[in-house]
Amino acid sequence: MAEEQQINIRLLAVKALSDINRNGAYANLVLQKYISTHKLSDLDRRFFTELVYGTIRRRNYIDAIIEYLSKRKIKKLSSMVVEILRLSIYQIIYMDKVPESAAVNEGVKLTKKLARGLDAFVNAILRNVLRRREELVIETLARNEAERIAYTYNQPHWLVTMWLKQLGEAGTVALCEWYNQTPTLTARINTLVATKTTVLKEMKALGWEVEESNKLPDGVVIHHHTGNLEKSSLVLEGKLSFMDEASMAVAHVVDPKAGECILDCCAAPGGKTMHMAALMENKGHIIAGDVHAHKVELLKQNAKRLQVTCVEAKQHDATKLKTYYNKLFDKIVVDAPCSGLGVLQKKLDMRWRKQEEDLNAFPSLQLVILNSAAPLVKNGGVLVYSTCTINEEENEQVVKAFLDKHPEFHLEDANAYLPFKTSQVNTDKMVHILPYKDEMDGFFISRMIKD
Repeated sequence: MAEEQQINIRLLAVKALSDINRNGAYANLVLQKYISTHKLSDLDRRFFTELVYGTIRRRNYIDAIIEYLSKRKIKKLSSMVVEILRLSIYQIIYMDKVPESAAVNEGVKLTKKLARGLDAFVNAILRNVLRRREELVIETLARNEAERIAYTYNQPHWLVTMWLKQLGEAGTVALCEWYNQTPTLTARINTLVATKTTVLKEMKALGWEVEESNKLPDGVVIHHHTGNLEKSSLVLEGKLSFMDEASMAVAHVVDPKAGECILDCCAAPGGKTMHMAALMENKGHIIAGDVHAHKVELLKQNAKRLQVTCVEAKQHDATKLKTYYNKLFDKIVVDAPCSGLGVLQKKLDMRWRKQEEDLNAFPSLQLVILNSAAPLVKNGGVLVYSTCTINEEENEQVVKAFLDKHPEFHLEDANAYLPFKTSQVNTDKMVHILPYKDEMDGFFISRMIKD
């Protein structure tokens, strides 16, 4: 790659990091936008992706280096300078193929372009990184065991502290190691459109390296694919829907039957909804709702692509369901808004978006939605509550609080409906999927029957 090209790619990377860290944009969407807009070559795309994702991943350790050398808190520094320093330090420490001199010089050039007058400061910090490399190790920067683990495995200090209390040191390290691994791409074969055998043959004919999931009957693990996934004929024709295996487990716990009337309260973008439709062979009625109009449109688009005809997408507020529906449902699914702490492997920037105080808001909202759904469940009907978090306060504690207020419901063993066994020894009838033990996203699922 020519040096002029590298300079441009670094500039794009800094702007992308600013969009993500300062403007709250999602990393995957930002990367797609920049790669598409600037028509990056394959080589440039890989370099750009490594710069952005690598810098995001190592953010807290790199920030500790910046604060150590500058004697200032990150918040006290120019935001653009911070992004330039993060990008440059990441190259120095983690990218062996990038000459250290190039990382420093290009960082200074970027500063002259984007943060005039601060290039001498950036130059001094970066040259100190070169001179004092042996001093800038985690053992020196970490003030306690939680910080050591946080810097080593690139997780927020407050999260590591919480996991140490819940999982112990060995469990916390194992979880952090899992979240730092490259995610495995999994998908659900849409049996409404094609058979599993046919789709697997088509995938292999396209040069994809795939294998059947050993956990989900309609799941497939994709080790290698060719071309743009979203433009693949398999996707455009509705034969594949990308989902984690843990997410696929929810529909199995719901156990939808042909002819049933089901309400999916927080359905968008619709992966679990469409999976339920496939399991009930498009026979019955699923109302899939979301509070946002644009997400309702997304539900409709997904239903059309996957040739699902039994789903009706509606805009509603899940905390006030009785104002929208005056009938009873055979089954209601509450896949609740949550902290998302079970999917941090796939959403790299999410770990830095979350704040400890954010977790406090979810349980009360989750309970309100469950309370809203309860009156609409038929006697003998099913209420399934699920989250993609491993936070006990949002999971079993919410279910227990709900059951205390609703004696007309009782727990059924949700594990009995799973097509696989979890690693957890379940004594509370609820499904607890732990990423580092079950090798999939962290999920919680409970199944309640209305007497």
